[in-house]
Amino acid sequence: MARKDDKIYRAYEVGFPANAGKIDQLKRLMPVWRRGLRRTLNVLEHALLSGEKMPRWVDAKTWDDGLSQRQWDSVTRQAKAMLDSWMSLREADFRRIVSHSSLTADMKQALYRINLRHAWWETGDDEAHRMARRIMKHIRKRIPFPNPMHCRTMSMDGKIASIQPSNGGEYYHWARISTLTRNKPIHAPLIIHADLEPHLHPDDPETLANHLQLRVNEDGTLTARLMTTQDKPPVRQTGDTIGLDWGMQSLFATSTGRLYGLRLFAWLKQRDDELLALIRDLARSNVRYKQSKRYRRFNKRIRDYVTNEVNRVLNLIADDQVRELVVEDLDFRHGGLSKHMNRLVTRAGRGAVRRKLRRLESATGITVTPVNPAYTSQECPSCGGSARILAHFGLRPAL
Repeated sequence: MARKDDKIYRAYEVGFPANAGKIDQLKRLMPVWRRGLRRTLNVLEHALLSGEKMPRWVDAKTWDDGLSQRQWDSVTRQAKAMLDSWMSLREADFRRIVSHSSLTADMKQALYRINLRHAWWETGDDEAHRMARRIMKHIRKRIPFPNPMHCRTMSMDGKIASIQPSNGGEYYHWARISTLTRNKPIHAPLIIHADLEPHLHPDDPETLANHLQLRVNEDGTLTARLMTTQDKPPVRQTGDTIGLDWGMQSLFATSTGRLYGLRLFAWLKQRDDELLALIRDLARSNVRYKQSKRYRRFNKRIRDYVTNEVNRVLNLIADDQVRELVVEDLDFRHGGLSKHMNRLVTRAGRGAVRRKLRRLESATGITVTPVNPAYTSQECPSCGGSARILAHFGLRPAL
């Protein structure tokens, strides 16, 4: 889907009770789709590394590999979105490296301008461009270009995956999906869940987009998601500024003195005991973790619970009276949990918080300001309070 800056998008999981034959046709499409992503990324990466202007689209008219031109359009758009996302994240990495360096102010300013244009490999022999290439070489060693051969998702627009209402029967919506067999699309039923149902109403501001995401899971099943779109709201100009300190004993503590998510740690402690018992059983049986369905399901259960709790709490905090959220970047690690649980919850917690904050920023107009935890975690040496530190950010704790 071609994204617009004034729109926000959201994906909703739907039921996909297609029969085994149709699922097999879609699974055979995945390897060809991956090769198409790799071929498109080769073109885009070559343009980027050559210092050329990035093309807005890739001409795939002469490409075949079993895909129709309409399917190639979806493949090339997905590949470009992957690289655009990579560049956006690396822009933040580049800026962080430059801002924490000992370079001169003039050099930093020149590097910031290069970074803003994503012109890291732009032709130029001046000191700033040479430094930009050195920084990006360091970044790419740590985080290389996206590898589409690990991609499990096919992002299909309405030209090859049309969402159609049913005229009757058990299922109310169907997806007409193009496969590797030309002129013989399949029709797969969709089950709309309760979270998506309200957005099917024509008067709802969040409307259904004619776009389907299909993911081929590790166990061979398929997961389907439908996309919605709505206008981006204006930035809030009124309301309070609230600081958030997130951790484990309480999921969030605000600068007003309120604590949220107090039950999360107790629930995780119980699951930690179960996780350790499962790990011991797998070790005795010489079964690798990723090969165990029980282990994968247990991990998913923990991730889903943490994600749901993060979303629930942030929805409570970000009410109509909040204009800005000042958030420190800590993690969920805690001394009372095992190494395996710490790793799992830290990854799930970080990702859930960042996704929800981005969602709040785009969907509600709340400003999210990240701060260095070195400031917000300090305490007053006299009373042990954090008022002196919170005042640094213009915040005041509750009296």
